[in-house]
Parts: sequence; C-alpha cells; structure tokens
Amino acid sequence: MEKYNIKNNKLKYFTLLLLFGILCNSCETTELELLENPSRLQPNQASEDLFITSIELGLTAFFDSDNSDNFTGLNEFGMQVTRMTAMTGGNSYQNAYAPSTMNGIYADAYTKTMIDIRTLTPLAEEKGLYTHLGIAQVAEAYIMMTLVDYFGDFPYTEAFLGAENISPNLTSGEDIYASVEQLLIDAAINFNKQESATVSNDFFYDGDETKWIKLANTLRLKLYVQTKLVDANAGTKINSILTGPGGYITSADDDFQFNYSTTDVNPDSRHPLFGLSFDNGPSDYIGEAFMDLLVNQTDIADAPIDDPRRRYYVYRQETNFTEATSQTKECILASAPSHYSADDPFCQVISAFGSGYWGRSHGDNTGIPPDDAFRAMFGVYPVGGPFDNDSGATISNRNTGLRGAGSSMIMLSSYVQFMLAETALTSGVTGDPRAYLEAGITQSINKVMNFGQQLASGDIDPTLVPSSSDVSDYIAAIMAKYDATTNNDEKLDIIIEQYYLALWHNGVESYNTYRRTGKPDLQPTLLAAPGIFIRTFPLPDALVNRNSNVDDKPISTQVFWDNNPANFVD
Repeated sequence: MEKYNIKNNKLKYFTLLLLFGILCNSCETTELELLENPSRLQPNQASEDLFITSIELGLTAFFDSDNSDNFTGLNEFGMQVTRMTAMTGGNSYQNAYAPSTMNGIYADAYTKTMIDIRTLTPLAEEKGLYTHLGIAQVAEAYIMMTLVDYFGDFPYTEAFLGAENISPNLTSGEDIYASVEQLLIDAAINFNKQESATVSNDFFYDGDETKWIKLANTLRLKLYVQTKLVDANAGTKINSILTGPGGYITSADDDFQFNYSTTDVNPDSRHPLFGLSFDNGPSDYIGEAFMDLLVNQTDIADAPIDDPRRRYYVYRQETNFTEATSQTKECILASAPSHYSADDPFCQVISAFGSGYWGRSHGDNTGIPPDDAFRAMFGVYPVGGPFDNDSGATISNRNTGLRGAGSSMIMLSSYVQFMLAETALTSGVTGDPRAYLEAGITQSINKVMNFGQQLASGDIDPTLVPSSSDVSDYIAAIMAKYDATTNNDEKLDIIIEQYYLALWHNGVESYNTYRRTGKPDLQPTLLAAPGIFIRTFPLPDALVNRNSNVDDKPISTQVFWDNNPANFVD
C-alpha cells in the first residue's frame, strides 16, 4: 500500500487541522480536565474519526512540537542533551531546563491528547471500531512510555478521572511500563478483529492494520530493549517478538513517520524545525559533537571515510572559516578548555571532506553572535532543507530544498536493526549482531538518500550524490573496524556510534540509548564542572503546582530502567 503523504491530501489536511484546533484548543490551565471544557467537543458531539485525527496530530506534536505551539517537543530536548543540537539554554544541566519549559509538552500530550484517547476508547469499544481503538492504544502507549523515559514516575493510574480525582498520585515508571506492554498486546489483538468501520483518515498507515500491528510489536521490542538492564528476561521477550505473530518493522515500507507538506500558511504544515531555521534565519545550532562524528570517521588505517549521509544531514552556508572573526565566532582566537581531550571538537569542525561545519559547543550559553549567514543548517533529511552542494551559499529565503516537506521519524526499520545488534551482543537475542549492524547502516543510508531523491533536479548536483560504490565502501570500512575489534565493549562502541548517526533528529531514542549504554563518547560541556547529567527532566511546574500529591524531583533522579552509576554519563 502506498505510504500516506499529506502533500497529496492538502485540502483534507487543512480541513482536519482546523477541526483539530476545535477539538484540542482547551484552556491552558493544565488541570487534568477537571470539568467539561466548552472549548472542546464532548463525546456526543465529535465523530470517532475526528478523535483519531486529533490523537495522531497530538502524538506528532508531542514528539516534534508543531507550528501552532510555542514550545519545544520532547524530541528536541533529547537532541540537545545528546549533542545533536547544541544545548544553549544554560551551561549546566541544572540551569538549562526549568520546570516551566516542560509545560507545553504536558499540556498538549497529557491534558489534551490523552484526554482524547480516554474519551474515544469507550466509544470505539461500544461501536466495534477496533482499528480506532488500536490506534488510540498505541498512541497512549507511546506517550506514556516516553513520559516515563523523560520524567520517571508520572500520574497515570489515578489520572484522567476529572472531578473524581483532581490530584492523582504518581504511578511508578515500572508500573506504567507494565500497563504500556499490555496496551500494545491489546492493540495488536484489536487490529486483528473485524471492525464495524474503517478509519477514514490515518496520517501514518492509511488504515493498514498489518502495519499498525508491526508498530505495536516494535514498540514492545523497544520497551524490552529499554528494560534490559533491570530485566534478565528482556532478551527472551525480544526473541518472542522476532518469532511471534504479526511481525515487526523490518523495512522502510513500515516506518512510523509523519510527513509534512510545503504549505506555510493557514495552517503552516511544514516540518516544525524548518520554519524556525529558514524563515528568519537559523534558531538552532547543530552540535559540534554530532558534526565531528559525522565527518571525521576513519577506517582501520585511520584514513578518512566519507559518510554518504553528510550532505543530506547538514547544509554549510560557509565552506571554510576564513570569514570567522572574534565577533562572528568568539572562540576562534581561544584555546580549547583544558578538560577537553585532543579528540574533542572545539569552535570549528574540519575534516578531509571540507570545513565550514559551523556549530556550537555543548553548554555554550553565551550571547548569540551575528553568525546567521555562517552557521551550518539542517539539510534535506529529515526537515526538508537543502542539499549541500559545496556552494557555501547563504540561505536567504524559505524556498530552499524541499521547502519544509520533511518528516518526523519516530520509529524506523534501521533503528530496530541497531537495537537488535545491541541486544544480540549483550542480552542473548537471537541473531548475529554484525548482520544486524550492517542492515542498520544500509537501511539508514538508503532511507536518507531516497528521501533526498524528492529534490528538484536544480537543487542537487548529481555528481555529488554518493554512488553505490561510495555507499558500499563506507559500509565495508565500518564492518572492517567491527571485525577488527577485540572485545564486546569495543563492538558495542561501533554499534551505538552508528546508531547515533542514524538517529539524526530522533532525540527520544538517542537520549534513551545514551543513558542505557553510556555511548557514544561525546564532547563534554563547555563548563568544566557542569554538575550531574540530566538523568530525568524536571517535572512540569504546571503539574507540580496544581497537584498536591506531586513534588518536584532532582534531575539526578534515574528512571527505573537506568541502574547505571550516578556519574555514568556527562
């Protein structure tokens, strides 16, 4: 079945977005829907299909925010703390993320989308709308699992009861995970039932239940990977997914992603980070650590190897640093901090494949210099930006690249292969970790390059598109390094490093993987003593201030599945 694409359904999408605004535009009190809100449709006023629209758009906004919200999605927070993009809000984790910065996520996901899910569920059960019900269950599972991953214990068991309980107690992360596991099992069962009516508009899989079953099973697999440090049976549970009914995501045809369009008004339906980057100059810095890892990989003989994804990931507005001055790049005249190693990038990233990878150090919260015309920007994949043609041309308007027709990459087949490589190496999962690693790299590169094929011929220099031999040479060089390693920890270094590169713009999975494995080895914060790493984010103050049974917690609090030492990552 052809993958659903919003670009081919613009009028329907605009109408649904307007309806979504009616459905979800609740008062910003974040009081767990204590009373009926006149701004929201009640169960007897809304169709089940509109609830699915609201839920799917809400889940996407939870992951990546959207163009109507003035807040950062959980994805971008994860990108920042794992150095994909620069953490600039503070020079330590403690002062970089205030509880108030979490309120938008809490309002949109928890007091809007979760309310829609809980409202739809009994309606779908009563009417035999089992596909609607399964989608709602998968969305609830993803949202609640991710809230645990970012915040730890969270109100759940006693929540969503309206006036019956205005201050629900926290539910332990472990108990929420158990509920999520059952939700995903139940969802797969519901997708296999004969429904009384199909979903009229499904942004992800166009109503294909077989794909939803694969996603439900894949999210269970992800759950078991997350808990492998505290569950000795995690490997066995993963094996049951590999051999069980329904399958799991193994190819790009089943990828769980949300596709945006090029429309920038009424409503703006481009990738949320495209407008922030290309409408009025870049607002984010790409992390020096990520770019350094991307462009400075070497083979066994320490010769540079060219990652086929680099031109799709990053666009350079300047191909060298000759334009850098103390005003545009203050660090250009400074030495690297003494706590940096010789391998840590500082100020500029230069490689055998060119310079101009102009980013920012992790935790650099100094003022923003006049460097809009110089800093590296997001490329084609996945936000819909330009392809790097080595021109070094400054981006001066929004009509560039795919003009924002990017995608939120929530769960891809390549991610699954890397998770299987990790657990085959460490947790007794069936299969060869080397084969999983090679499949993960291959699927990631194919995904990125196929994404770039959407560009118009004038937007891409065909002589710079990696050839099939370029791709095979890169993969061969990585696999040779893997084969040459002497122990499993070194092999895991390579697996996670390649997973991290494939995860570009998925901060949720990079944040989880970093805390679970302590890999890859990343650039330290600019401040020599930044305090403890943010093992969980502060609870939203809208939750803490309005719930007498919830108190804030230190950012050193570890989620239940993270039993690594306190100083495990920095």
